[in-house]
Amino acid sequence: MRGARGMTLLELMAALAVFAVVTTLAVSGMSSNLARRRESGTTRELESSAMQARQRAQATNQPIRFVVEANVTLANGTVGTVARWERPRCDNTWDSDSCPATSCVSTTCRQNPSCCDEVGEDIALPPSMNASSVSGLCFLPTGRAVRAEGDLSCLRSSRGRPDTLAAATPGTLTITYSSGRVPTLLRVEGLTGMVSTLDCDAPSASAYSGKGCP
Repeated sequence: MRGARGMTLLELMAALAVFAVVTTLAVSGMSSNLARRRESGTTRELESSAMQARQRAQATNQPIRFVVEANVTLANGTVGTVARWERPRCDNTWDSDSCPATSCVSTTCRQNPSCCDEVGEDIALPPSMNASSVSGLCFLPTGRAVRAEGDLSCLRSSRGRPDTLAAATPGTLTITYSSGRVPTLLRVEGLTGMVSTLDCDAPSASAYSGKGCP
């Protein structure tokens, strides 16, 4: 009886090549799914943190601002981008219009810890996520939300001017991803400061075409 024929070296190499391709595809798919889950989780954290910031503004009678900072050393030793809310200190204790303090208008509390009375938890953003549009979002003691591009002052010198407040209504802030995921809209209602999120692939997002959604 003739013995069983073994695999030749060429056949073994071919089998290993096929196995390597299948393994690579499987790992790539898993990594992509994990990345998207992390993006979704971080987006929910941002929404929750924004709502907490609104509540703290009302509870403390002081404005609360959001900052997004790059090149921050994280707890695991890596460097990344971090978002969080800050309650900046005031120039006096009886007038919320004196917040932030003059010396803290253009300085984050990470750059100068003495500028803050309280800060929220750090939210580490995935490398694929761009949430820079959230930086500068402010919740006033009335609950109202405002945002001025590149401004961390929470409109300190302009809160008594209705036209300026109306022009600074945040509206829709767009969060984008380099992973190929569709953008997410952080919708902020100016008068009430209520926050909600909407992915651009949702049926109801059609109304936002050209307003943050492609």
